[in-house]
Amino acid sequence: MTECTWNGARWWKFDIHAHTPASKDYRKGENQTSFQELSPNTWLLNYMRAGIDCIAITDHNTGEWIDPVKKALGELESEKPEGFRPLYVFPGVEISVNGGEHLLAILGCDKTTSDIDSLLGAVGIPSTKKGSSDAVTTKTFTEVVEAIAFADGIAIPAHVDDVNGLFRLSGTTLQQVLNSKNIFAMELRDPEYPKPQLYIDKNLSWTEILGSDAHHPSGNVGKSYPGSHFTWIKMGSPSIEGLQLALLDGALSVERSDQNKGDLNEYAPLTLDAIEVSQARYMGRSQSFTIEFNPWFNAIIGGRGTGKSTVVEFLRIALRREDELPETLQSEFEQYSDVYQDREESGLLTGKASIRVIYRKDGDRFRIQWNPSGGLEPIEQEIDGQWQRAEGDIQQRFPVRIYSQKQVFQLAKTPFALLKIINEAAEVDYHAWSEKWKVEESRFLSLRAKSRELKAGLGEEPRLRGELDDVKRRLTIFEQSGHAEILKSFQKRSRQYREIEAWEKSWTGIGKLLRKVAAEIVPDLPEDSLFDWDSAPDKELQKHTAKTRDHLDEIRKSIDNLVSQTNDIVVEWRKSKEESSWRQSVDAAMQAYQELQGNLEREGISDPAAYGELVQRQQIIEQQLKELGEQKKQVDDLNNEADACLQQLLKIRQELTASREKFLKQVLIGNPYVRIQVIPYGAREMIESEVRQILQRQDGTFEKDIGSPNGVGLLGEIYKNSGDTQDTEQNLLNIKTRIKKIASGEYDTGTVADRRFATHVGSLPPESIDRLDLWFPEDSLEVQYSARGDGQRFRSIQEGSPGQKTAALLAFLLSYGNEPLILDQPEDDLDNHLIYDLIVTQLRAIKRHRQVIVVTHNANIAVNGDAELVLALAARGGETQKECEGSLQEQQVRDTICTVMEGGRRAFDDRYRRIALEGRHV
Repeated sequence: MTECTWNGARWWKFDIHAHTPASKDYRKGENQTSFQELSPNTWLLNYMRAGIDCIAITDHNTGEWIDPVKKALGELESEKPEGFRPLYVFPGVEISVNGGEHLLAILGCDKTTSDIDSLLGAVGIPSTKKGSSDAVTTKTFTEVVEAIAFADGIAIPAHVDDVNGLFRLSGTTLQQVLNSKNIFAMELRDPEYPKPQLYIDKNLSWTEILGSDAHHPSGNVGKSYPGSHFTWIKMGSPSIEGLQLALLDGALSVERSDQNKGDLNEYAPLTLDAIEVSQARYMGRSQSFTIEFNPWFNAIIGGRGTGKSTVVEFLRIALRREDELPETLQSEFEQYSDVYQDREESGLLTGKASIRVIYRKDGDRFRIQWNPSGGLEPIEQEIDGQWQRAEGDIQQRFPVRIYSQKQVFQLAKTPFALLKIINEAAEVDYHAWSEKWKVEESRFLSLRAKSRELKAGLGEEPRLRGELDDVKRRLTIFEQSGHAEILKSFQKRSRQYREIEAWEKSWTGIGKLLRKVAAEIVPDLPEDSLFDWDSAPDKELQKHTAKTRDHLDEIRKSIDNLVSQTNDIVVEWRKSKEESSWRQSVDAAMQAYQELQGNLEREGISDPAAYGELVQRQQIIEQQLKELGEQKKQVDDLNNEADACLQQLLKIRQELTASREKFLKQVLIGNPYVRIQVIPYGAREMIESEVRQILQRQDGTFEKDIGSPNGVGLLGEIYKNSGDTQDTEQNLLNIKTRIKKIASGEYDTGTVADRRFATHVGSLPPESIDRLDLWFPEDSLEVQYSARGDGQRFRSIQEGSPGQKTAALLAFLLSYGNEPLILDQPEDDLDNHLIYDLIVTQLRAIKRHRQVIVVTHNANIAVNGDAELVLALAARGGETQKECEGSLQEQQVRDTICTVMEGGRRAFDDRYRRIALEGRHV
């Protein structure tokens, strides 16, 4: 498994209130007061081993340990001892303000002890008192906050709900602090702590953070120690600007460790790591063009013609998703997959172009490749750092959802295309359903074919019965010659004799079989030359092998004895049979029959040999009829099995509808924008063409007999008097039964409009009628939308405007799935209200469990949707280039958004409330 490389923002474990031994009340352990043995290196390793990513050193009224810690961090980065991991150190200080309240000041990573000393001097901490927790500033709380802001730092009231906390103040003093524009976060130990009324009245919502405030290096549950309490902060690369923006942002970028015990850096099991394009017409010509994606929300921005949509369509090509485009968009898509030959052609590829996509699946990395010639290995897996060939169907193994705005609009117009998307949902799992259907379908067709094969052999039965009647009639003539008893006795004893002969043959060879077993049961001793029989171990083994062979020889002797017993039984049986009265009766019957034959021949009544031949022929015919009877039973059994199989297929088909209904109900429950209902067997527009294909009459003829679901004829009965699904299923069964009767000629001529139709159906191969039994109309979808997006007054989507149709389908597409979702300009046709309420809101909700890549011109989607990675593209020198990439906390990214995207500045103002886009805060 390969570790994920991050591009853009991620979550960082930040201890915003960390203490070093420079704090006078720092303890090495519960009952120890000495801290001299705890070096900066050891102190840092405690935090590294606790999994902390960032710490703010906030010792009481001192920055003494900041420079030593920074030096130690450099040493650790060079040495990388056991437990080492990257750690960002933010210099800071916990200031005791005049009045006793504690205030955290956090500065940028580049600051030093000297900067902290300067800040402490500016707020009036006596130089002789630095490091003393008893010392207080000469400045008020508000003045200290302003001094911290002036030093480009962040002021955070410490443990506001505890001793020396801000919320112990009241009246004018507290009100002045609450009016400060430079406080936007507070350390709150108890999230349930009731806020002061003044705070509530001002409608403040300072971001609530949690720090360890640890005064000893280790501890037990309930104590404060490195890693026990921290705050998750979402940033790109940790910086004072990133921290400030996150704290201003609040819940989208900050979570306390006591309110979220999970790992916020977990991401979906299916993600796109990267795309690399080489030698396309306008992309990757001078050097490969690569985008490394973030596992959460990626926003691709840029002006017109910068290649944003090209990235999407190249992903579609590499991931083999071209067939998901509706026909109306296929011609527009062709330019992305065509190789251009001259300047006049629209193709966007060269003959040497290649597209590679890195797909991460359950922690393993796969490389999916495509080029125009098909010369690249389609799938490779990274194993021990090397790419090795892998197998599989790309669509099935590497799921992804890719939608352009035009594609979404077309889905609203063609519900069947939307049904295909629903089929691919894991909850429906059409692929698994289809396999189950195919197994049962194959079984049904096999049973019907075998039944017909056996039934064909039953055509001999009438002829054989007629011949048997003739044979019996001729035998009667013989028996009426006055010698019936002799003939009957001969016939009876002959049958008995043959039966006894067959019975004897079935067991008298047992002795021979036993003799063969006895000859093979005793093995030869092991090859003598391989062993040294003078050695004790080999000699011991020789003893064991000889003993085993003796045992087997005893068994052989027992079998030989059984052979003798068997032979005795055979001899005894044959003697008993030959000496029995039954044998005498058989011989007497044979002799009487021979005498009868002689008499008949002398008397010239008939051919003396005819009777024996007739008796033999009668026996043969009776045996044949017996076998045909068993065959007839087999046909009945096969037909019964086929009927049961057909019922099972109906049940499987019902399961598909049920799973679709269940899925839609689960994902759209409470959705205020869209409502989708499955109409079982409701795909009217497809029924006639499907039935005509089965009946091999796609030319439109016999319209009066075949008809249509909305007209007359056979298909006009499908939805007739259909109140529910069972009625439709019964109507389908009636239609199939009528067609089968027409095929077999068992129909009333008045029920067929054109007798040529009956002739045609009667000439169809039986397999076509079997296929008719397997046919069920596809389900349809009824899609409705709420015009106001409030879950009220739903109407058919066909009545909606382009924006309303797009909004309804987007609401559905964003509501389910865990595979990567790629959207190309989803905001087109939507007003700002829908963009925020629909797209932005749902993007925030789904990106934690599903990677999203959005090409957009709308700043609200990138900014208020909280994109972890923003990638700005530009066209320079005839090629797509990266203008910049990174998280929203990076100045260049924000500047580019404001320059390229309409409404960019307003979007930042809306999100970050009090941030001025110029100056130190941003």
